[in-house]
Amino acid sequence: MIYGNYSLKRNDNDGNPAANQPPTWGGTIATPVPLSAQTPQNQGGATLAIPQHVHQLQEDLRELGFFMIQVVDGDFGRYTEWAVREFQIYAGMLHVAGLNRNELATLTNDPNAGETAPEVAALGQVPNQTPPMTYYVATLEQRTNSAPYTGPISGVVNQETRGAIEHWLANNYRCPVVIEAWRVSGNNRSTLYSDGCNIWRLDQAASTTPRVFFRDFTSYYQYPTTRNQSEYHVLGTYMTNVSTSGPLSKVPKHTWNEAELLPERLIGASCTIQALSISPNSPTTSTFRVVRAVSEVECMGNFDCVNAYDAALVSVGPCHWTLGLYPSGGYDDAELPAFLAYFLRKSETGYRTAFGNFGLFPAQTWQGVSSPSHWVQQQRKYVGWIRAHNDVVSPTLSPPPISSMDLVDRSPNEADYYKTWHWFFRYVMAGRTNRDYWSSIWGMVRIRLRDIRSRTTSITEGSVTISATIGEILTSEKSNALILRWHIFAPSHVSTSSRLDSAIASAISSNPHLPWSSPTSQWTDQIEAALTAAILSESLAVNNTHAQVADWPNYPYRANRGYTLNNQLGQLRTKRNSFSLDLTNI
Repeated sequence: MIYGNYSLKRNDNDGNPAANQPPTWGGTIATPVPLSAQTPQNQGGATLAIPQHVHQLQEDLRELGFFMIQVVDGDFGRYTEWAVREFQIYAGMLHVAGLNRNELATLTNDPNAGETAPEVAALGQVPNQTPPMTYYVATLEQRTNSAPYTGPISGVVNQETRGAIEHWLANNYRCPVVIEAWRVSGNNRSTLYSDGCNIWRLDQAASTTPRVFFRDFTSYYQYPTTRNQSEYHVLGTYMTNVSTSGPLSKVPKHTWNEAELLPERLIGASCTIQALSISPNSPTTSTFRVVRAVSEVECMGNFDCVNAYDAALVSVGPCHWTLGLYPSGGYDDAELPAFLAYFLRKSETGYRTAFGNFGLFPAQTWQGVSSPSHWVQQQRKYVGWIRAHNDVVSPTLSPPPISSMDLVDRSPNEADYYKTWHWFFRYVMAGRTNRDYWSSIWGMVRIRLRDIRSRTTSITEGSVTISATIGEILTSEKSNALILRWHIFAPSHVSTSSRLDSAIASAISSNPHLPWSSPTSQWTDQIEAALTAAILSESLAVNNTHAQVADWPNYPYRANRGYTLNNQLGQLRTKRNSFSLDLTNI
């Protein structure tokens, strides 16, 4: 009967007999039955052995490779809860890792070498091995999980979780994803970084020096044919930013070229670069050029470029949707949860593979512009927050009722679970392998363009008054790319009568000779050029990366990124009415 058959959970502890503090197990104060062994428990000389269920749980999870727990202290705090959640995630997979005892004995030349995950990890790097690897990875093999866990990702050691832990211990299973920090020579692993084996938390191998790699034994993700799952793969690096820190993946050192934001991935298999080049002025091609130009600023043109080191918690995608904003007193609603709701609506299967099977869901279902829980009229964007499984959720429901799940605690100490290394791995792998994720990104970024362009404004400059939508005023690819980037960086500048409208007024006052009083449908290329120049000037005062958008795809240093897409689709069109927004299936 493991852990006294208690459903151990957050705030449980093993008590302190010397201080007359009883244990709390399963959320209630317990009166433990002493163990039969008579062993001293503390310096006070207690002679009865009191069970230490939380302590044993922590030891067991570490033995299985869940190093989220660094200190075994008998206190079920947040790191223990996170470790239980992670165990539940991996215990539900069809393939896990297992210790190969023969390989361990061979590599160590010691038939009695310690077999627990901490003992093997402590051995470090295998000497004289090419390519280099750790004893930990070298002694693991893929195993079929003969008893997959089917319960919620709750962090509670419920009955099924207790059974799964016993099964893992009996079969020498190990966590099937191993993340390690390595020094590199060129782009190749060379030397294991200090404490870099099997990292989980942000404070493990917390240095910008090493590069982080993973070894995946799960067969959970469908790797491209150009990648061998049975090898190490690059994941990212550790980065600091003022008072925050965390993982980051940047092009090209930490990303896959198979995850470049190309049309056949973003839009569909038939929309290759060659296919779009045949129809250079189609809505699909026009919209793709604008999105791709902006994406090279936001996610460096790659689906697997992820930022989890700044105050936005996590940022992904061509609009770098953020999971939470600026934790002064706790993370505020942000755009990534709204995207997750849209993704879930578009493809439940794809969403489950990327995030739902790991217990993460948006706080509300997607209802678009009609949903007050997502739509922010003043900023013309969609925001939300996230929920996680609790112990009464039924994961087999399709999908689980969102309202039955718990809102994630917004405090950084709690929400930062979603920027730990294994969660970072999941964002990156969604970007590398999940076609439904890619296509949902295509839908959401076009919704943003639609909503920006649909804002109605009235601008008076001198004797000229213009009443029209932003989409009627700005009609070139270049001007639309600039306002898309500007809106991502500072939504209020574009979504209210503020800086964007001021830039338009500036174009009018600086070019009085142009026919501004004519209907917008009759405006000329010269007017579009004047508008674009004014918007570029004003946006550059906000953020200088707008120059990169304006010059796409010919801005300096771009060649160092090794993109597949170069100038095959040409530059952003500058003429009047050159932008056509693809509104298909959004």
